Amino acid sequence: MKHLGLLLAVFLAPTPLLADEHQVFAHRGASGYLPEHSLPAKAMAHAQGADFLEQDVVLTQDNVPLVLHDIHLDGITDVASRFPERKRKDGRYYAIDFTLKEIKQLQATQRFNLKTRDTVAPERFPINGYTYQLHTLDEEIRFIQGMNFSTGRDVGLFTEIKNPSFHQAEGHDVAKAVFDVLSRHGYADSKDANCWVQCFEQTTLKRFREEFGWPGRLMMIYYGNKTGADGSNYDYLATPDGLKELATFVDGVFPNLPRVVTWDEKGQPHVSNFTSAAHQVGLRVISGVARRDNLPKNCPSLPALHEALFTVAGVDDICTDFPDLSVQWLRP
Repeated sequence: MKHLGLLLAVFLAPTPLLADEHQVFAHRGASGYLPEHSLPAKAMAHAQGADFLEQDVVLTQDNVPLVLHDIHLDGITDVASRFPERKRKDGRYYAIDFTLKEIKQLQATQRFNLKTRDTVAPERFPINGYTYQLHTLDEEIRFIQGMNFSTGRDVGLFTEIKNPSFHQAEGHDVAKAVFDVLSRHGYADSKDANCWVQCFEQTTLKRFREEFGWPGRLMMIYYGNKTGADGSNYDYLATPDGLKELATFVDGVFPNLPRVVTWDEKGQPHVSNFTSAAHQVGLRVISGVARRDNLPKNCPSLPALHEALFTVAGVDDICTDFPDLSVQWLRP
């Protein structure tokens, strides 16, 4: 197995879990070091001390929940050369148009630009350094549970349901499919199950709570100034009234960074009232994404980003491409 040595290496020196008060969510795994959502990226994040590992989930044509950041296959795989005739009118290749058997034939890499074929993150893992096979949500859960068993740790899931409105328009129910997989693995058995379900669409989170009877933790994610595909108004949901409404069915919120903190031209942070308003209605606040190689405008460094989020803005948790650096900042 090509990546066996890498998997073994990242387990040599696991980092202890963080204290309960602040938690580190690994964004697509240790995606600052390895291709996003690859199993080696999840293994590295686990070993680096992340408390939760993220899974973005879409559906295949045969309704299998697949771990993939978006609904397209062409930004990280060789689908265009293997199945050139399967693109849609917009020139894109959609996971929903392929069976799992077909998707398993693809080779995935670091994310690349569709026009130039160059990596979108030149300072990260090289695009020609490693190829891998996409995997299902079920496969990832078993992998994480296996690492938990062998290390004695209890790293949780951070499962994002991607584009549920798109899937519904295609005649597929990604929310129910994800719920069924999580349920089979015991994550729907208790409110204390080590799993967060997150989504940009509040209607899907309401379905989890009200229709599916999900007892566990739910998290609302925010875009910038856009409106969600289901009509979610992110600006309103960031107000005290909007947060109060969210608190009736979710447990946490994941605002984009500018809703929490911005930096002036002198590199000084300025925080909004978002975190305090969310805390007033009992919501946990996670923010990010922390990227060493893509800092927010005028933010002087990654430590300055951590300082602004935790010390100045008072968020609870961080989502990061570099789990080890966030762990080290929180536990020097």
